[in-house]
Amino acid sequence: MKNRKIWICLLGSIILLFILIFSLLRLYDFFIYDSLNKMVYSLEEVYPDVEIDVIQTLMDEKEVPKVLDKYGINPDTIHELGNYQSFRNEIILIVVFAIFLLLFLFFFVYFLQNKRIKKEIKIINQYLQDILNDQYELNIAEYHENELSVLKNDIYKVTLKLKELSSYEQKEQQFLMNTLEDISHQLKTPLTALMITNDILAHNDITEEERMSFLKKETKELEKMEWLITTLLKLSKLDSGQVAFKKEKINVNDLIDESLESLLIPFELKHITVVKKHLDFNLFCDVSWMREALTNILKNAYEHTKEKGKIVISGDDNPVYKAIIITDYGVGIKKSDIKNIFRRFYSTSSSKNSMGIGLNMARIIVEKHHGKIEVDSEVGKYTTFKILFMKSNC
Repeated sequence: MKNRKIWICLLGSIILLFILIFSLLRLYDFFIYDSLNKMVYSLEEVYPDVEIDVIQTLMDEKEVPKVLDKYGINPDTIHELGNYQSFRNEIILIVVFAIFLLLFLFFFVYFLQNKRIKKEIKIINQYLQDILNDQYELNIAEYHENELSVLKNDIYKVTLKLKELSSYEQKEQQFLMNTLEDISHQLKTPLTALMITNDILAHNDITEEERMSFLKKETKELEKMEWLITTLLKLSKLDSGQVAFKKEKINVNDLIDESLESLLIPFELKHITVVKKHLDFNLFCDVSWMREALTNILKNAYEHTKEKGKIVISGDDNPVYKAIIITDYGVGIKKSDIKNIFRRFYSTSSSKNSMGIGLNMARIIVEKHHGKIEVDSEVGKYTTFKILFMKSNC
């Protein structure tokens, strides 16, 4: 905008100069015409027959004797003539006026431009002060093309980024506080149990059998704490984006077998039957992480299945997607709980022993593989987890 105004002023000055030059030339033409007209008129009055000769002499380019010199009129003294002196003064006045006018216009435009720049710089400074005070709601973006407008637009873009970062930081802080509260709550129960058991063990008036029983309880609580801490470390890696998934092709049936491996003894002790079908297809994924996700979902199915119950694991490989479907015929999940079961540290009334992080981790892992988990359940009848991967992503 500044350069544009300078060019406009320059162009205006050039146009004014051309107008001035044209006007001066017109004045000069009128002056010469008037002077010659007076001279020819005077000669015609005295010598009527010489009119044609005088006109011919004026139009002829040949040199003639300088007859005015004998009257004291030459190029150095001609300005002393009355009418020429007035004309000459008029020209000087016009030129001086034009110069002063151009200078006035230049300084006026410069003053206005400088005042506007100072005003905009003041606005930018105030805007930056507001940003330092965590006020991101102001908008100084402009749609002009001058340097200050470009600067203001860039500052506004930076402001939006800072606002996003500030909002993200606040959410992270809130998430960290909530997570720490949840971790504290989750650790409080096993720690309290350990302290009570430890106090009992410190007394000598208990039998060896009771002592061994309490030591087993302590071991279980310690294992629970170890599992919680290990799982939370894995979740923190997933949340921070530090995990680089190394995808490879694996048969889904083999993946399910590996996922069931750590649960075979609990299944056997609870007499739970596992049925597998239609799993003979391949999946492209990070095997270790996907095994973790499936193990957590299978563990959830185990926890909600009654003794001598059944869990069915089936697959679906169609032209659109691939899916792993895990169904348990246990207590089921209430409709009001389904939307919350993937929330971290959320436990339903039917899973009091659960810490509420297994399903959350499973969802994160599946979504990191560009998949999704659908849940369908009916209280007292069944719960189905359907893990879907579009063919374009797997």
